[in-house]
Amino acid sequence: MKNVCIVVRNKRKRFCGDEFEEGAKVLAGGGFVIDKYLILGDNDVHEFAQTVIECKNFFDNVFLFSEEDRLAEMRGKVCDLVKGSSFTGTVLETGKKIFFCLPFGASGAALVRSEVLPYLKEKYSVQFGSAYVRACGVPKDLLRKVLEEAKASAGAVEFNTEEKDGDIRIEILYGDAPKTQVDEAQRIITGGLNEYVYAIDDTPLNRRVYELLKLRGQKLSIAESFTGGGVASSLIEIPGVSDVLFESIVAYENASKRKRLGVLAGTLEEQGAVSDETAYEMAAGLLATGECTVVLSTTGIAGPASDNTNKPVGLCYIAAGTKEAIYVYKYMFKGTRSEITQRAITQALFLLYKQIK
Repeated sequence: MKNVCIVVRNKRKRFCGDEFEEGAKVLAGGGFVIDKYLILGDNDVHEFAQTVIECKNFFDNVFLFSEEDRLAEMRGKVCDLVKGSSFTGTVLETGKKIFFCLPFGASGAALVRSEVLPYLKEKYSVQFGSAYVRACGVPKDLLRKVLEEAKASAGAVEFNTEEKDGDIRIEILYGDAPKTQVDEAQRIITGGLNEYVYAIDDTPLNRRVYELLKLRGQKLSIAESFTGGGVASSLIEIPGVSDVLFESIVAYENASKRKRLGVLAGTLEEQGAVSDETAYEMAAGLLATGECTVVLSTTGIAGPASDNTNKPVGLCYIAAGTKEAIYVYKYMFKGTRSEITQRAITQALFLLYKQIK
């Protein structure tokens, strides 16, 4: 089986390759590795026609990626070139050849995962099993090193790695590979990532936290500042969370931190709202109610400005603990306001997991 990827780019825009790589990685993780990449300009009509015809003759599966607003045009051109055929969703099948027309970026990768891979696996009767490792906050160099080690020992096993806001999902795909190879790959990954691992199945982080809280019979209270209720919102997605969540407070202004959580005025004046001490006192204020057994607090600077302080954008403090002890963790996250906030939400959930496991 031979696979080709045709990328139709807008020559008037900057192009870095990320536009189609995400979808190609999902394909490879599903066992359909791209044999050849062809990059065309969106106004090269003759070259596009010639390329499509040649790919139809020499490849089994043709994956076309373009900007989302050009997809209808791409499908129309392919239908004109491959007479008597039409697309059904993302797929056009003509004889033994299959064309897929997909958008750039995350939406294209999502379609590969939800539509393209199931179609191909059924078409070619490919049977894949999956094993998983899920982790959070893994340094890039460590992740790369561990995956290289796992791949070197894995034989016919394939890997599909996804990362979003610090949350990492590693899927280990296997067909005819011996189960011992799969187990060894999973062992190498979990051992190498160790302290960053929170699941050896496909359980998302928010559900993992919920399940542990319920298993331990714990009640959680949350106080958020710059994450704006994002941690609580993530947990509330889980049905039955009322069994484990006592309260969530968004204490954004300093006055709210004082009145609702008992943060000392002196702490806010001397150390600032974004400080180790403030995060600690926010968490301690939750425990003072006596209605919870586990607490979490967040305070930080998401940007784009540093709120008239000399502290950098991306600085945040997350506190997690119980009546026995509260621990405060300092982080520096990079990115846009939204990226910094989402990264902090993920890390806060992971700290909760570590606190209660």
